[in-house]
Amino acid sequence: MKDRMRYAVTRFFAKFDTVPQATIAEKLAVSERTVQRLREGSNEPSEGTLDRMREMIDRHDTEVLATDSERIARAEQIRASHEKQQREIALSTYQDKLEKRYPLWFNRVKTYIAAERYDDAIETILDHRQDRTTWPHIDKEAKPYILHALGVAYYRTGRNLEALEASEVAVAGLVKDGRNSASSELHAWCIVMKGLSLMRLFRAKEAFTHFEDAILIRPETDGAYYNALCCASLLKEKDLVGYWAGRYIEAVSRFNVHDINDVLMRVEKDKDLVFLRELPIIADFKARLLREQSERAK
Repeated sequence: MKDRMRYAVTRFFAKFDTVPQATIAEKLAVSERTVQRLREGSNEPSEGTLDRMREMIDRHDTEVLATDSERIARAEQIRASHEKQQREIALSTYQDKLEKRYPLWFNRVKTYIAAERYDDAIETILDHRQDRTTWPHIDKEAKPYILHALGVAYYRTGRNLEALEASEVAVAGLVKDGRNSASSELHAWCIVMKGLSLMRLFRAKEAFTHFEDAILIRPETDGAYYNALCCASLLKEKDLVGYWAGRYIEAVSRFNVHDINDVLMRVEKDKDLVFLRELPIIADFKARLLREQSERAK
């Protein structure tokens, strides 16, 4: 066992001999002094450190020995994973500007969502929602925000039917006592979430209704236009793609620069927009966004 461990340690430092010691320490989650002792052989690695060493060796060998097609496939997988995290929900970490009276535990939920620990966020919300002694006493204006967070966490973990249901309950809570301008942004994004969930449930045609509703509630909701365009592209309906590309351009003056920059980046690689990229209108669409971007920079 010790011989295999020494072989692994020796192999590790042979492969990463030129890597700065501080970088190795960070990757192994140990101190630089520990790295030096491991290198010299005066210390033996813990089981966790040894596992991390072997993992780094395996990743190094996989990259070095990979074919070009394997590297391309891996890069695409990484890109797709990042895209899934950064996708169309600009409000996934929606912050309540009016500081609703959240229960203290909801701060933990927001931290989980920011750290992409969606299962932990779901478990925390459900634990409190199912508690009949505490949930009824949560401020009624805070509940839709909590349920929106639940819908986001469900969506991010691929539980699209549950995301749809959570968003529907959130919307019902917002509408129950009448609509108001204070909740219009959240209201619109809850409806966008319903549309997104329907898209992932292969009910793209139904999703359009929700994106339209979100725009009626709050015309500045960039995600409603963008995801309607994604829907049209997924359906491969040329006229519908043209219609929603036009609607996005007509509304672009309502969006902030960050939204415009984000769409310019996504339109080049979003897997939902493959059909759009095959159409001649893509050139004009990007040109108009670039023009708006340029004018904002003046």
